[in-house]
Amino acid sequence: MKGLIRAEFRKMLPTPLWWVLLIPVAPWSLLVAWYGTAMGQVEMLQEITGQALPTGLLAMSLATNYSTIFAALLGALIMTRESWNKTITTTFLTSNPRSSVLGAKLVLCLALSVVYGIVNAVFGLFGGYLGGSLGNATGGVGGLDQWLIIGGAGVLATVLWALVGFGFGALVNNSVAAVLVLVFYKFMVDVIASIWLAGSEFAWLSGYLPGAASNGIVGNLAVPMFISEFAGPRESIVPAQAFEQLHAIFGGDYGFAWWGSLLVFAGYAALLCGGAMLLVRNREIN
Repeated sequence: MKGLIRAEFRKMLPTPLWWVLLIPVAPWSLLVAWYGTAMGQVEMLQEITGQALPTGLLAMSLATNYSTIFAALLGALIMTRESWNKTITTTFLTSNPRSSVLGAKLVLCLALSVVYGIVNAVFGLFGGYLGGSLGNATGGVGGLDQWLIIGGAGVLATVLWALVGFGFGALVNNSVAAVLVLVFYKFMVDVIASIWLAGSEFAWLSGYLPGAASNGIVGNLAVPMFISEFAGPRESIVPAQAFEQLHAIFGGDYGFAWWGSLLVFAGYAALLCGGAMLLVRNREIN
C-alpha cells in the first residue's frame, strides 16, 4: 500500500493540475473575505458599538463557502484524469486489487485537500483583516483560539468537499462532466433550492442540502462567535432575526449546530465515496 501511495504522489506532484487549482484559492479567498468584512452592514455594527468586532471570522466563513469548489474539482480530477489520459487500464492491471489503487488515490486527495484548506484559512484571515482595516471602522479577526477553530472548521469543510468530488468523479468517470456538474450544482442548484425551501413549509430541510450543510460547518461557528462578541452579556436577548440575517450572508442555519452540519455533509461524502468504491471495483475497463 505504501508503494501505491508513493506512486500516486509521484504521478501527481510533477503535474500542474494540483497547483493550477491551488493558485486561485489564495486570491479568491482573500477577495471574498475582503468583500465580506467590508460590507456596509458589518461596518455599521462596528460604528455603533465603537469596538473592534471579529468580522474576520465571518469573512473566513464566506471565503470557505466559495473556495471549497477548487478542492471538489481536485478530488474529481484525481479520479478522472487517468481515464481521460487512457492510463487507468495499466494502473489497475499492474496494481491489483482496485480497492488498493482507490485507497492510494484517496490518501493523495486527503493530503492535498488539507493544503487547500490551510491556504484558504490563511488568505481568508488576511482578506478579513484587510477588509476591516481599509473600511471606515477597525475590523478584527478574533482571538487566536477563535481563528484556529474557524480555520480548522474550514479545513474540515475543504477536505469533505474534496471527498465529494473524489466520489462523484469516480461515479461519472468523465472529467468534463464532473467539473461542470459540480460547479453548476454548488453555485446554482443548491442556492436555488435553498432559496425555494426558505419560503416554504419545508424550510427546515434547507440545512440538509449538501451545499448548505458544508457552509454550516463554518458558518454555524462563526456567526454565534460574532454575535457573542457584539452583544456581550446581552447575547441572550439578541433576536433570532439577527442570527438569520448573518447566516443568510455568511452561511449556516439558525438553530443548527455546526457538528450537525458536519455529520450531514460527511454523510454525503461517505455515500459518494462508498458508492464509487463499489462501482469501480466492478467496472469494466478497456
